[in-house]
Amino acid sequence: MDPIQRFGKQSIFVYLLVWFVGSLWMMAVLGSGTVQGKLFGVDLNLYHEYASFGFAGALGGALYGLRMFHEHYHDLTTQWVYWYLMRPVLCFGSAIITIVLFESGILLLQVGDSMSARISVAFLTGYGYGKFMEKIKALTTTFFNGDGNGTKNGNGSNGGDQPRR
Repeated sequence: MDPIQRFGKQSIFVYLLVWFVGSLWMMAVLGSGTVQGKLFGVDLNLYHEYASFGFAGALGGALYGLRMFHEHYHDLTTQWVYWYLMRPVLCFGSAIITIVLFESGILLLQVGDSMSARISVAFLTGYGYGKFMEKIKALTTTFFNGDGNGTKNGNGSNGGDQPRR
């Protein structure tokens, strides 16, 4: 019997459910202010907001993963196991980066400065992780290939260290 059929589906479901409930719980813990001090040398008081954004992204990623698991339960093969396992982790990190990009002004979106607005953006980043990656790809193409009009300004086509003539 295929191992994915025997215990794999239940394991993936439990894994995503733990991420979903755990992310909600960690956001509540971080929001309550009960976590103080340092963890692995990191001052939690300085980074608890970013951790909340990460858990909001993981929450969105886990919710999307649970939805896809439900819709494609009978089509699940071993090639999708990695997708299900990595989705909450990748969404955790991408949600934090999204907030940093908004705060730096690189990504422009009219979002309030409130914590709930930023958590909402982080959640949407996790839920729409695929679309987020498409936007990041377009952003890096624009940044590092020039003006976005198909010209090759700044991509090193002239040696990278000599001015254009």
